[in-house]
Amino acid sequence: MLFVGNLSKFEEEIKTKIGRSDTMGTQEYLLDKAEKKGIQKGKIKGKIEGKREEAIAIALEFKKMGLPIADIAKGTGLSIEEIEKL
Repeated sequence: MLFVGNLSKFEEEIKTKIGRSDTMGTQEYLLDKAEKKGIQKGKIKGKIEGKREEAIAIALEFKKMGLPIADIAKGTGLSIEEIEKL
């Protein structure tokens, strides 16, 4: 019982100091972490998509130059099928 009373006083002190309950602070913290993780995943996805677009642009130029498709695939990391469709 003594512990519960101290916990209640602690929760009241948190409300007094920060203007909200510790539960709300925890929710805000978790939402902030989730948002940051989502942003980080978005940046990684964007980099991957950007590198792919760059590989496609390079492949197109090599194809215009008449380089063998197998060599283009080897140099860009794209598949032969992908390059043939360009």
